[in-house]
Amino acid sequence: DADASLDESATLGDRRNMIYMGTVASTGKALAIVVATGMQTELGQIAGMLSAHEQEPTPLQRRLAELGRILIVVCLVIVSVIFGLQVFRQGNLVEAFLVSVSLAVAAVPEGLPAVVTVALALGLQRMVKRNALVRKLPSVETLGSVTVICSDKTGTLTRNEMTVQEMLVGDGHYRISGTGYTPRGEFHREDTAPEASTKRGEQALDNPDLLHALTIGTWCNSARLIPRAHGEDGWQVIGDPTEGALIVVARKAGIDRSQDDKRVLYEIPFDSTRKTMSVAVQDQNGSTLHVKGAPEVILGKCESELYNAEIRPLTNERREQILAANSHMANRALRVLALAYRLNPPNQHGDDPESKLLFVALAGMLDPPREEANMAVKKCQDAGIRPVMITGDHPATALAVARRLGMVGPQDRSIAGDELDRMTDTELEEQVEHIPVYARASAEHKLRIINAWRSRGQVVAMTGDGVNDAPAIKAADIGIAMGITGTDVTKEASDMVLTDDNFASIVSAVEEGRGIFDNIQ
Repeated sequence: DADASLDESATLGDRRNMIYMGTVASTGKALAIVVATGMQTELGQIAGMLSAHEQEPTPLQRRLAELGRILIVVCLVIVSVIFGLQVFRQGNLVEAFLVSVSLAVAAVPEGLPAVVTVALALGLQRMVKRNALVRKLPSVETLGSVTVICSDKTGTLTRNEMTVQEMLVGDGHYRISGTGYTPRGEFHREDTAPEASTKRGEQALDNPDLLHALTIGTWCNSARLIPRAHGEDGWQVIGDPTEGALIVVARKAGIDRSQDDKRVLYEIPFDSTRKTMSVAVQDQNGSTLHVKGAPEVILGKCESELYNAEIRPLTNERREQILAANSHMANRALRVLALAYRLNPPNQHGDDPESKLLFVALAGMLDPPREEANMAVKKCQDAGIRPVMITGDHPATALAVARRLGMVGPQDRSIAGDELDRMTDTELEEQVEHIPVYARASAEHKLRIINAWRSRGQVVAMTGDGVNDAPAIKAADIGIAMGITGTDVTKEASDMVLTDDNFASIVSAVEEGRGIFDNIQ
């Protein structure tokens, strides 16, 4: 947005009037002013952070070096005592010297490196079976010493699969069960008895307005839901995850666009300025324009609403109720879309077809936490390991997910990148143990957080997938890259790669690392 006027302290993710090196233009044309090149760009600064970091020895290497020093001192003391006793008893200096040297040679544990290497290699093989691929052998044992795990949110703690969880339709507020892209779930109306809940596949969905809303969502859509390829279980979405979520929730109610005989007349694609998408379809009863978009924008285009299967005027009071419901959903970190329609719309190039709409529903969706992440976080806490979330997402979204995972305690708080900028390194070190959630974090923020934890004497693991995660991954005691979504830069900087991008696999790897540490001891 070239017209946006932002505060100088705006975090990287909020600087919507800037284009960064590496950005791909998908549509349209623009004229831009170059304000930085080479190492002065954001990508260049990340490269500078990577080159400035010096590789430090692992905890195992430090402990073995310390053991070596202790052995030398102990050996010298014992050899000196033996040499003195031999001289005192026999008085033969040459013989006493030979005995002492023999003892010194025998005291050096030449089998130790071989034993350590074998223990590490066997542990590495076990980790591979648990979806953790270790790139650097000494890092295997480091996992067993980890006391803090700093993790990204999207895809690691969450499924990276948007899921519609709530819908507001007329006077009904529905909750929809099921996670991810698997089209199985139930619709539960909050203000009715449990027996009135509507299960997937039943034709008797008790609210025709809900069916209408789901139909709008599945037709005003460019995504596709297909089974995973190569014999894998589950489903995948081809296209935008938000649109995929609308297809999945419709399929949960038995609505499948591919089984309908409607014909698409024209489409007005989503535009970030209009914040709206429309698709006009034709059937034997005439044409209908299905519309979805930002609630405040859609409401501004609506004149009436569908309420209990009746069309009635949309009053100001009703608009305020819908906007209040939208705010309530957004405050719980749900991404909210409004669904509307228009019967027999004008030609695409005639009058504005996206006017005089009928409002139907609000749909609230969330990238849900992984089911196994809850158990993994609890396992971490029981083992004395502190899980920390560092994400570029909005603070409300990050905090809501952290609460669901049980990562936030009564004394804890979350902070955003702009607040972190105002803190000195000393202040961050003092408060870091009470901050489990960081939002709107840039590459520099992540590096500061890692260094703050390490300054407290903690052994830190850091996970990530993007280029902006690479400096922190390299600076951590053990850097963990995502195998599926991770960039090559991140994998190159890491010590370990997760083949399934799952937080639970980190916990499994730590478990193996502790066993390896015990074996070496």
